[in-house]
Amino acid sequence: MDELVRSADIQAGVTLEHARVDELAEKAASDLEWQPLCEALARRAAGPCAAERLLKLSPALSPVDARLRATVSREALDALREGEPLVAVGVEDVAALIERARRLGSLSGEELRSVATALSAARELRHFVNARRERYPALFAELHTDPRLSVIEQEIQHAIEPSGRVADAASHELRRARHAVFDARKQLHESLRKAMVTHAEVLRESGPVERDGRFGLPVRADAHRAVSGIVLGASATSATIYIEPPELTLVTNRVRLAEASVASEEERILRLLTSRIAMEADSACEAFEAVVRADVLASIARFGRDIDGVVLTVDDADGLDIYGMRHPLLCERRLDGGGEVVPNDVRLRSRTGLIVSGPNAGGKTVALKCLGLAALMARAGLPIPAEARSRIGFIEPVLTDVGDRQSLERSLSTFSAHIAAYAAILAAACPGALVVLDEICGSTDPEEGSALAVALLEQLVERGAAVAVTTHYERLKHLAADDARFANAAVGFDFERMSPTFALRHGVQGASAALAAAARHGLPASVVARAAELVPQESLRRDQLLGEIESEARAMRMARVDAERERTLTEALRLELERERVDVRAKERRKLDGEAAELKGAIRSAREKLRRLDLSLAVDARSAATTLGTRATERLIDEAAKVVSIGSAMAHAAREPAPGTVRDRTLDGGALRAGMSVWVARLGQIATVLDAPERGEVRVQAGAFALRVAVSELALAASEPSRAKAERAREPTRSANRGGAQGAGQGRNKAASRSAAHDDAGLAAVPDAILRTSTNTCDLRGMRVDEAIECLDRFIDAALLERESVSFALHGHGTGALRNAVREHLALSPHIESRRPASFEEGGDAFTVFWLRG
Repeated sequence: MDELVRSADIQAGVTLEHARVDELAEKAASDLEWQPLCEALARRAAGPCAAERLLKLSPALSPVDARLRATVSREALDALREGEPLVAVGVEDVAALIERARRLGSLSGEELRSVATALSAARELRHFVNARRERYPALFAELHTDPRLSVIEQEIQHAIEPSGRVADAASHELRRARHAVFDARKQLHESLRKAMVTHAEVLRESGPVERDGRFGLPVRADAHRAVSGIVLGASATSATIYIEPPELTLVTNRVRLAEASVASEEERILRLLTSRIAMEADSACEAFEAVVRADVLASIARFGRDIDGVVLTVDDADGLDIYGMRHPLLCERRLDGGGEVVPNDVRLRSRTGLIVSGPNAGGKTVALKCLGLAALMARAGLPIPAEARSRIGFIEPVLTDVGDRQSLERSLSTFSAHIAAYAAILAAACPGALVVLDEICGSTDPEEGSALAVALLEQLVERGAAVAVTTHYERLKHLAADDARFANAAVGFDFERMSPTFALRHGVQGASAALAAAARHGLPASVVARAAELVPQESLRRDQLLGEIESEARAMRMARVDAERERTLTEALRLELERERVDVRAKERRKLDGEAAELKGAIRSAREKLRRLDLSLAVDARSAATTLGTRATERLIDEAAKVVSIGSAMAHAAREPAPGTVRDRTLDGGALRAGMSVWVARLGQIATVLDAPERGEVRVQAGAFALRVAVSELALAASEPSRAKAERAREPTRSANRGGAQGAGQGRNKAASRSAAHDDAGLAAVPDAILRTSTNTCDLRGMRVDEAIECLDRFIDAALLERESVSFALHGHGTGALRNAVREHLALSPHIESRRPASFEEGGDAFTVFWLRG
């Protein structure tokens, strides 16, 4: 028996403890104005179901649930800000209808249509989350529903009209039955018309009368024997008898039978559709829940957008760091024309206390409520009006005492009510808890009240709670200097304008500024002056110093804001100028490129005409004077070609580096090393350094060939290749350097003899094999003839600058068109001493060897 008593006592104690915790949670929600926040959310809902749930919204009780809520809310807010708002449709509560269908009850047409509307909204929502599954996986997991429900939705919409009436198209039997009713009623109306004509002399009225779905003739009472049939009734005065003649009875019975067939078929269709819902009742309920949940999330997202909020995921922090926090309800009121909301940074850790002081109506209580609301909103997955860099842990429970606790019913004074609240809070305080106390231990003697406040704060901190309080007690303000667990913060007051700034500053004490507030709110100046005389000079001097500190701090903040604004403006102007410079440079490059391409095309055309003219002169044996005139023309064209050749002014202008290509135009030769990327001005491209500089020159790899250039012509490129890439770039040149000197010497020694050894076709006889490398070979394979000729000219220009004597043109075999065009072009070029097909050892007829004029 004793065991039973102890068990009952334990159970009663647990129940009482839960009740106390629930009471404290409700009190915190009331103190922090949680319900007005929920009402602001509900106003944004599309339907009543979502609005009802938002009004009953409560914070999560576990970190896992809080993180899940935050993830889903964040994705909904991101989708809204990216122009893809979540599908939100206001639907009726169909959960009870689905449950009745599960229990084999029959739904009416209107009820079935309501279910179909919910399923239609679920289908649109399903399409939305399916299309964005990769970007919003949490929304997909939360709102995805069974696609088989679309079949039921289509069946209901096909069979039930928007008004709830069963459609004729629902079944062939129903269509036939309704046609039968139509025909029977038509026959009934015809029979009535004939009966009215037949018995017109004894009728009191000109139209038939309906009684209980049957039609009768209004016959005068004195002539009722003239009409046989069933008496349906009489008028109130008995002056008229309503009689259904036999010919109407038969037709009316037919109408009744046809209508019964229609009703039976409609009932069968309704039962069939209801059974379809019953078979998928679980999926239908989930679909309805998804639609309502989407409406809730869309409302939360709209609220977050309106207050410019961010969704913070609770982490393992033992407190919170909120930057730029604004009270969400003040942000809400600002949308309706309220004043600007001042953002504040709020930081607090477990086992520490924050003591906020400052003038009345200066924002102390608002700062405390922001703390409590941030903790509750983070657990509920709601957007918080703060900066994205903010952090917050899972804070639970939130314990508050804000406002007047006077209770006449419980015979509690204001101070007694606060003490009772402190006792309950102290009993519930634990690690991870947040305690918010407004005007701690006020409404009593300042000496005793401040001493009691210090003792209470020390106990709360020792129990592991994070504590934030507001006060005017000097003893509490000095507590931070004596105990490292506590810190001061103050809301500012502008003594020049005699008004609060609402800005929270950490690490400083705040002056109460009671006299200034009294004067500002209309208390006579004589009263304020007398009060100032009674205040100790030490207190006045302290308030004066605090005011000066606040003024200087405000001036520094304003200066910092101005400097930041100037910096932002300067940076914007710099970026704008840079964009304009890039645009101008790009326009110049395009213009030069166009002019160069046009001139090169004209030069190619002129050279082709000269080639044809030379062939014609050779065949026709024109006069020497004509030949000299042609050569003079050729020299003029060559002069024009020099205008766009490598190293010319136009080529230099057209090959200015694009923005971002060059990192440093002032390049020190001593800083060059193998593998570095450099910009070669005369080539208009990036090259790779192969060797260290010698006598002011350096050897670089540019595309398929290597050359020596002056260090003064180089600029450091914006990016450098890897060491492995540099080594690969150097390998071909090393092999070329080992054998290139001997080959080049052979080419120069034999150039003179070859110049006189042309055969009739203009090709030199084949000598000993010449060493071919990647640096002295121009690869033209895969190009069109005009592209190949232009590429070959650029290659020749570069080779002339490097004073190369012999080179190769790789044109391949193919149809021979490219080979012939290359050889003909080389034959007409004034820069080519001679040329011939490559020997077998040199690569065969796929190559043409040519010697350049010294």
